[in-house]
Amino acid sequence: MAKRPSPRVTTPGLRARNKAAIRQRIVTAALSLFQTKGFEATTTRSIARKAGIAEGTVFNYFATKEEIALHFFEEEVDHAIATVRDNPRLRKAPLEEKLFALVQSQLEYLAPHERFIGAAFVEALKPASSLGPFSHRSEELRHRYLGFVQELFEESTPKRKPGGLAFWGPQVFWIYYLGLLLFWLHDTSPRKQNTLAFLDRSLTMGVALFTQGKW
Repeated sequence: MAKRPSPRVTTPGLRARNKAAIRQRIVTAALSLFQTKGFEATTTRSIARKAGIAEGTVFNYFATKEEIALHFFEEEVDHAIATVRDNPRLRKAPLEEKLFALVQSQLEYLAPHERFIGAAFVEALKPASSLGPFSHRSEELRHRYLGFVQELFEESTPKRKPGGLAFWGPQVFWIYYLGLLLFWLHDTSPRKQNTLAFLDRSLTMGVALFTQGKW
């Protein structure tokens, strides 16, 4: 009597890795299409086709293409935070150096997707957009990012300075970062050198104003 083949066993770890791999395929395909076709013209059907999966599989991971975009920005923020946290040299560095490293790592992460970043900026201005500042997930992402910036301010602010300095610094920095991102999107200099030069000079001046107690 022929033996039945043993049932295939999938370990929880392998299942999780497979799901992560499919999720990454979806994100990679979406980013490629966002960059080449544009955010508006990209559909979940075209993302599924590019990823080599069924459209229903995309919906198992992301309800909309906006959710895919938000997932990318969450990865970008995680990458930037880890870049600063995991660099021993930055632990005792001046605040402006830590903030420069944070923003530079973000811009380097975003650079291959510049066309999409510009489109996402415009999309975020729409009141009902899930990429906008009023969506719950976008708000959570902003709080996580600013929470880390606040950590940098607190560990770099002299103890004799008032506590409000560490509170207002990240709020001002957020507005500054959005303006810098617009500058970067329109910077046509080789390798965005004008943006990096502006980032260096403006952070030095801005941090000096805060640490000298003029805010």
